Amino acid sequence: MRLTAAERRFALTSFAVKAAIFWIAQLVICVLDPRRLVCGFVEKGFLPCLISFAVMDFLVIPQLRRRWDR
Repeated sequence: MRLTAAERRFALTSFAVKAAIFWIAQLVICVLDPRRLVCGFVEKGFLPCLISFAVMDFLVIPQLRRRWDR
């Protein structure tokens, strides 16, 4: 499946925002208060989360948006 320029831009923006939020949660929130709920999710690892973000943003969401636009 090839993405159009608009789909690629949307996917890259969404992926970058999710990665930034994850990184901030890992570095700031969990260092200050490791008991928070988000820290349990963050501790599972950065790479698995990046892979799931990429699959959603580059494969799943573009297909859903195309179906909704029909």
